[in-house]
Amino acid sequence: MTKEQKNEVRDYLLAKKLPIDLMMEVEDHFVSQINELQIENNLSFDDAFNAAIISWHDDLKLFWDGNWSLENTSVLIKKSTRQKLFSILKKTAVFGASGYVLMILCYLFIPFEIFRICLIIMVGLLMIFPFIMYLKEKKYFDLPKKYKDIRLSTYQNLVTIFFILPMSSSWIFRFVIESNKGFLDINHAEGIFVNFLLLFFFMFEAAIIVSQQKYLEIIKKIIPYLQENFKTSN
Repeated sequence: MTKEQKNEVRDYLLAKKLPIDLMMEVEDHFVSQINELQIENNLSFDDAFNAAIISWHDDLKLFWDGNWSLENTSVLIKKSTRQKLFSILKKTAVFGASGYVLMILCYLFIPFEIFRICLIIMVGLLMIFPFIMYLKEKKYFDLPKKYKDIRLSTYQNLVTIFFILPMSSSWIFRFVIESNKGFLDINHAEGIFVNFLLLFFFMFEAAIIVSQQKYLEIIKKIIPYLQENFKTSN
């Protein structure tokens, strides 16, 4: 297959709004399928390409399914997005729940004043870590700005949320500092509410950190492909 023919396949997939990480996988399947059809059925590139398009039609067809997003998308994109979200949620549940359980164990088994200091440190680290990660890997997080006309990955929409909670969670420090020894007691309505808020905090921060890690993992894999096939935006 010539470079021009590969570009034709790539342009078709870009028109289907595939993010680059997903498009790389689909492009490999397309190219392999076209090559097989040309060899096995003695078809020209155009005929083999059209046959591949027909076989992928249902998966790549753009449509609006009535959800909150007004953007047309395909079954393949929806399926890929669900898989990515499920992967994030699984790791979030593990890490978030682990942090919450560690907090409860500390609350039960160490003196309250020491526990309060430990909790302040834990909350602070969870809030600061995403910013540290962003500054450390800024060139990767800023990469979508260099490729404004294409979507690099579903993850790039998820990592931006790490600015939201830290800016609105300073109340946690004041709350912990001013709390009394029984503030996590589930025998009282206030204790149940506080436990819920802290569990939500741990889960949310875990989701942010996991999303960042997933994003960096994908972006570092697709950079060679981007540099080879796309120009940066002005």
